[in-house]
Amino acid sequence: MRLPHAFYTFPFRFDVERMRAEIEAVPQEHWRWHPDGFEGNSALPLISTEGGINDDYAPPMMQTEFLERMPYVQQVLAKFSTVHGRARLMRIEPRAGVPQHVDIQYYWRTHTRVHIPVITNPNIQFYCGGAVVHMAAGEAWTFDNWRLH
Repeated sequence: MRLPHAFYTFPFRFDVERMRAEIEAVPQEHWRWHPDGFEGNSALPLISTEGGINDDYAPPMMQTEFLERMPYVQQVLAKFSTVHGRARLMRIEPRAGVPQHVDIQYYWRTHTRVHIPVITNPNIQFYCGGAVVHMAAGEAWTFDNWRLH
């Protein structure tokens, strides 16, 4: 969704240790490689089409079995007081990244991405439309995903 500024941070923080404990309880075999094949990137679907293990954008969006077992992550999502679209946990291995891109699929005309880092370090930077931020663990950010990021 086009936004007036590249980045926005939300005025609340989350307990990363509680999130981390729930995330680490999910067995490794449930994590899937990034659908676009980005090396070193894996994901765990939380909200998806019909709650399935997929990367689709079509309604109805429902909780997956993984999110159903994460009560604190459910509280985190509820803090945003909105209808949720596709949501997933993303992992990027050390020295891996995501190629710069623009989210041009129709879905992103009316949806924004929210990033909540759980494990990070101060050297990790996020680029969007020429602006750069470090998203600290527990912070919540959104950005203009129609800009190069």
